[in-house]
Amino acid sequence: RSLNTLEDTEAKEKEELNAQQKYEEKLAFLTTAYMEHLDGDYLFQQMFADDKEGKELTTVNEDTQTAYEEYEKSFTVLCQEFCETGLKDHERRTNEINLFTTAVNKGKKESQDQGRVIVSDMIKRKTEILETVKHMLNKLGDDADNTILEETTQRVQQLSDDFSDMITDGWTNLMSLEMDLHEQVQDINEVFRINISDMVEFSLTNARGYFSQLRNREAEYNDTINGLVLYYLSGFGDDSKIPKHLVTLCGDKDILSFNIANSHEKHLQVIDAREDVLVNRLKSWLEEYTEQLIKDENERNNRQILEISHFADSQQKEFSSLQLLEQLYINISDTEMIEALD
Repeated sequence: RSLNTLEDTEAKEKEELNAQQKYEEKLAFLTTAYMEHLDGDYLFQQMFADDKEGKELTTVNEDTQTAYEEYEKSFTVLCQEFCETGLKDHERRTNEINLFTTAVNKGKKESQDQGRVIVSDMIKRKTEILETVKHMLNKLGDDADNTILEETTQRVQQLSDDFSDMITDGWTNLMSLEMDLHEQVQDINEVFRINISDMVEFSLTNARGYFSQLRNREAEYNDTINGLVLYYLSGFGDDSKIPKHLVTLCGDKDILSFNIANSHEKHLQVIDAREDVLVNRLKSWLEEYTEQLIKDENERNNRQILEISHFADSQQKEFSSLQLLEQLYINISDTEMIEALD
């Protein structure tokens, strides 16, 4: 029996753990969509959590209890409808983000592919020039006359100039490619900002509409409960006949009006606070997300410019060994010059 009890306990704990995990996953998803705690009666229960008088007013008689239950049902159904609408809005925003990301990545890949072709051609041409120079220098002997030395020097100088021109052209092409990409991404960012801003404004308009309906439901319930309690009290004729447990709650019209108004105000504060949370979070997300896109693109552009400049400089420095060709006028057999070109 003890073994069965232990197994039952473990099974129950596992079930509770799984249920808690599912709840947390769902809550995380709803929070991402700004719809947390709107998929059930949480907001309704929160209105009455710190409303002692409001709770007591629901228990005056069967009619007030029925009114409370109907209010809870209609309020919760409206919250669930609101939640479903909010999730659809979130899905539309997510799809827009995915389309935007795909478009940007496509543009970046095309630019990278073109850049690789330019770099590959530059390296190929550099290798050809270095091999040509090395071959020309290796052919020179100690007995080379001045005419051959002069022709070789002029030819090598021409190759050096060609290489410098190639580096300049390559740098220009890579920079032009990067600037085109930067402008393209900036344009896409702006289109996305406009589209996503419109979507957020649409969501906020929907949200304000639902919160307005929730406040209307609260106002209707407030009037209903007030009327029901007044009707109930009128049946006693004399205030002195009102049950003692109701005296401080609704002993006369003034006390009832105060408690009804106080309860109503507490409920509205809960609704207003939830609306503020949703509106402020969604607006903050929009501002932070779009600003981060601009920041990320500017940083990417700056990094790319530095990389292009560094690449061009490194290629030029690698070829700077050609400056040793000045030694052609001094000692053409200097092997260090040839080794520097290897």
